[in-house]
Amino acid sequence: MLPRHIHDVPEPKNNKPKALAPYNFVELPNKIVEVKSESLPQYNSYYSQSENRYTGRIECTLITKSPLYIRCGLTREEFECGAETKDLPDFFYTQPEARNEKPVIPGSSLRGMTRSLIEIISFSKITKVTNKKPFYRSLGDKALQEIYASNLIEQSEEIHPRNPGIQIPCYRSKVRAGFIRKINNKDYVIEEFGYGRIDRNDLPCIPNQPRQSLYIGKKPGSNPNWKYQHQHIYVDIDAEEKNYFFPRQVTTDTKTGKQKERHPDIYLRYRHVNSASLQACSNMKPATLVITGDMQYKHLEFVFLHDKIGEYQVADEIIQRFHDDDQITKWQEDSFPKDKPTKNSRPKDGYLQNGEPVFFLLNEDGETIRFLGRAQMFRLPYDLSPYDLVPENLRNSSITDITEAIFGYVDGKERENARAGRVFFNDAICTQPVNVWYQGDFEKTLIPKILGSPKLTTFQHYLVQTSTDRKQLKHYSPQPDDEKTVIRGHKLYWHKGSNPDIKLPPNPNEPSDTQTTQIKPIKSDVHFTFTINFENLSDVELGVLLWVLSISSGKAQAFGIGKQGEEYCLSLGMGKPLGMGAVKIEHKLYLSDRTTRYQKLFDGNHWNEAETSASDEQQISFIKAFEEYVIDNISNEDKPKEGELNSLKDLPRIEMLLAMLRWNSPLKAEDTRYMTIKPTNEYKERPVLPTPLQIMNITDNRKLPTSSASSPENISTKKFEKPIIKPQNNNRDSRPNNNRYNSGDGNSSHPAIQRPKPPKK
Repeated sequence: MLPRHIHDVPEPKNNKPKALAPYNFVELPNKIVEVKSESLPQYNSYYSQSENRYTGRIECTLITKSPLYIRCGLTREEFECGAETKDLPDFFYTQPEARNEKPVIPGSSLRGMTRSLIEIISFSKITKVTNKKPFYRSLGDKALQEIYASNLIEQSEEIHPRNPGIQIPCYRSKVRAGFIRKINNKDYVIEEFGYGRIDRNDLPCIPNQPRQSLYIGKKPGSNPNWKYQHQHIYVDIDAEEKNYFFPRQVTTDTKTGKQKERHPDIYLRYRHVNSASLQACSNMKPATLVITGDMQYKHLEFVFLHDKIGEYQVADEIIQRFHDDDQITKWQEDSFPKDKPTKNSRPKDGYLQNGEPVFFLLNEDGETIRFLGRAQMFRLPYDLSPYDLVPENLRNSSITDITEAIFGYVDGKERENARAGRVFFNDAICTQPVNVWYQGDFEKTLIPKILGSPKLTTFQHYLVQTSTDRKQLKHYSPQPDDEKTVIRGHKLYWHKGSNPDIKLPPNPNEPSDTQTTQIKPIKSDVHFTFTINFENLSDVELGVLLWVLSISSGKAQAFGIGKQGEEYCLSLGMGKPLGMGAVKIEHKLYLSDRTTRYQKLFDGNHWNEAETSASDEQQISFIKAFEEYVIDNISNEDKPKEGELNSLKDLPRIEMLLAMLRWNSPLKAEDTRYMTIKPTNEYKERPVLPTPLQIMNITDNRKLPTSSASSPENISTKKFEKPIIKPQNNNRDSRPNNNRYNSGDGNSSHPAIQRPKPPKK
């Protein structure tokens, strides 16, 4: 049985913030419902209804229930001149001359919305999951601190300089330094060089110029000054790494007066720069000054020597991953713009430049690069991606599920042939001649609240958690077999009523143009019509399609798929976290007898289409066939732990879906907002996001694994062990017992790189 999310997340104590989000999840099934390939149509011809195959069309009317927005595409001219889609506010259209009167919902959007819901209710595979490994840099995060530190820092014990009877920790960085270079205009290598630390007070002054600040802007987002960054200097530096003693340091809270220990007595092992010059000297080595982030208490910078130690190939995927949007932070974009150090020296802001200094970490083999960064404590990719946390049986490409049977597939590496889909969605055309625009005028735009990309590193939301203890949270690092986790499931957004708050409020600290966009949404209660054509669907396949189209209609209860007293909406388009895109669909089913159709051309004065309008009873029979097929083929572990199972809506997974689709009685806006960092960091304690059932006060009738914790009182106290790092051959790793006293400070909260300020004299 798969791990299951904690069924009852307790209310936080001591006024700590609780987990909030505009989204939630429908959990993964234990088993997918398979469709045997031999049961699918084998020939490119129409099958008869007597063979349990149905062909026809579904005429649909879509009604917007909250503001709807689907952005238009780029014209050829716009694309060629480098326009960005975010700068094009128009709603999607197909006729440029009528774009203010005839907005269009593309059939691809309707198809995608329908498919995603069919995947959930048919217990199909989940394959549209990123295989990119998220990044972390969490020295202050109890859930990750040990793992992160053990990857980047080596710890030993040394004799206390003032008390030989005790030993204290000695920390040394495993991170290496070098210059990244592009060879053959394609491949990358890192040439490794030795490096050390230099006190800012020892930096040489530029002749005939006043000393300038090393950083520009305000902390903590200040950026290196390129008058100093990557400056060539000459240094007198320790020949080898030495242990420097740093006595215990405390800080005093200015508000409460309480003291807090920053670090105990420790040693740090590194090469110290004793003096520096801009001029070459016989006793000094050439070096490059490397300025990283301007953290609190920091007064040491880095110097990269020009004595080559080795060379390592850099895999293409590492370079690509380094340049991905989720890795290039705003600080990197601002600190390494495309025009620094020279004009157009980088393809884009934040990208690497040929010959640039970088820090890097080797894998345990000591030969291949694990990752690289611009600071000594750079962000590391996790060992696992979200895709790795999808159980293999739920992404087995050799099996065909109901969704693939209907929509087709082309990724059949383990299947002999690709298969074409048998459903076809037309564009939805607006049928209202009156003004349909949310702003009351097609020419008026609005700036919506800023939405970022999904933050997969918020693992307390995105991964199944069996505990709310911060130290016990599951993440993207390998776990013991009995403590493994999986992704939460299918992500959906809460509805927020017909008039959600979507506009960006006025703010004196206005965001930059790169963060905002302009849109022209459509208002509520606007009607569109579209057609779905289908061919050779079985009663089960037609039933799942009708289930999705009926759940938001007025027949949901009559068809037995919705709960009494509940009303549902689907979600379409952009701005779903803001409550945009709620829609309802009403439909009419028409079945076609293809044999009769082609027996004669005319039916009186009309074409002989041989179509009949399906009754409600027929549609119910299709839906029932689908529900029975699913219930008969799902895992017993996905069935409710008690009570009768009469229809799909009785299954806990489907109850989660219905909770997310619920339109009437929406949650309060305060309960469906994103958590904030300012003025209070609500993410700090990593509160766990409850299930949709708990949030909506629905009885959780899931079967839970007996071996995994489901409530705080039965949480195992077993801790995740530090990864065992194999010894590496390291040219820097000579360790004479030449401990030094030092009162300098570093640039992070971890004692391995954070150094106290010199005492006042």
